[in-house]
Amino acid sequence: MSLFEKRGFGLFGQIVAILFAAVLLESAASIFLYERASQFSINGDKARRLAEHLVLSGKLIEEAPRSQRDTVASELTTTRYHLVWQERLVNPPPVSPKLNQITKQILDWEPEIQDRDLRLYLQSPGLHSTISGAIRLNDGSWVSFSARDHVRKLDLTLFRTLQTLVPAIALVLLASLLIRHTLRPMRDLTRAAETLGKRDFVDVPLRGPAEVRKVIDAFNDMQHRITAMIADRTQALAAVGHDFRTPLARLRLRADSVADPSVGFAMEQDIGEMERMIDSLLAYLSGDIDDPTEPVAPTDIAVMCATAADEATDRGHHVRYAGPDHLVLPVHGIAMKRALLNLVGNALRFGSEIEVRLRSGERNIEIEVADDGPGIPEHLREEAIQPFARLDSARTRDTGGFGLGLSIVDRIARMHGGSLELDRSHLGGLAARLRLPVG
Repeated sequence: MSLFEKRGFGLFGQIVAILFAAVLLESAASIFLYERASQFSINGDKARRLAEHLVLSGKLIEEAPRSQRDTVASELTTTRYHLVWQERLVNPPPVSPKLNQITKQILDWEPEIQDRDLRLYLQSPGLHSTISGAIRLNDGSWVSFSARDHVRKLDLTLFRTLQTLVPAIALVLLASLLIRHTLRPMRDLTRAAETLGKRDFVDVPLRGPAEVRKVIDAFNDMQHRITAMIADRTQALAAVGHDFRTPLARLRLRADSVADPSVGFAMEQDIGEMERMIDSLLAYLSGDIDDPTEPVAPTDIAVMCATAADEATDRGHHVRYAGPDHLVLPVHGIAMKRALLNLVGNALRFGSEIEVRLRSGERNIEIEVADDGPGIPEHLREEAIQPFARLDSARTRDTGGFGLGLSIVDRIARMHGGSLELDRSHLGGLAARLRLPVG
């Protein structure tokens, strides 16, 4: 895994980071070369001129009588350097260590100044700094000087760095906007891919670089093939459902005409079981259980749970509800009702006493349907949620069905961002817990 992947950078972030790194390296190299050119070219040339002027001026002033030295110093003053002769230094400013490089360059040009106690001072620190100083003559007097040319000092490196980085940052920002515009088709493709699983098929506009347009074209073609496949499957399942129900209807009519009531009742039970199996199979294969075309709407989950318990009780079963009187949650109402009825129906098939319990928490709500049946061993609970699962235990013996009930509930739970969990119930059987996020 690359560094970008570990940091969670997307394609846009990676391109901008690479671009920024390249500009940063180029800026650093430019600053380094510029600084070296400034130290050994510009400052060095100024140091040479200053060294020569100091040596010459010092000799001329030293040879002149003391009464004329002020005049000689004034005559030796130029547009670049101002000279003053002094018997002694009065309140000299502190020597600036920032000028050590220039001091070294002056001494390199004129080594004899080494014995004259050369002192350099920094004047007006900032963007327009100048230097001043003094050299001692052999008789103990001093020649003070000030250079009028601006000098570069190390503090200017920060300014130069900012001067270089500001255009670089502006370039990166401009490039980022262009990159974002270039990658817009990829974002459209990503959104279309995210909605593909919800059957929200939208053609992505063909735009962007040639490679991206090829990917988008292939993706749109895939969507069309999936749409056609789903339409064919839906039509085929509808036809199969009709073909199955027609002979079942004939069997039901014949069961009504059977003379022996016990045989007729048994046939009715078998026909009803076959109809439920066909309904669950067609619902699972057609994908209707998690059809996103059903709108999400505020639904009173508490009323739904209490109603399911009451309807089962009216049919002669022992089912009770425990929970709040009202609990509203935005869900796909039809799908959620199917999931609840599947859980209740599953519990009724294996137990005689059923409890539907609703709990509300800060982050999710929990619908628990518990029974007193044989339950499911812990090592088989995950397998029981898989489609067409037929567990070799007392819980699935002689109960019929394709093994799709819990699988359908699990798909509906995941459609709502929730989960289905199987556990042992307080009644001794199975507890199926459907958890849904709040909000």
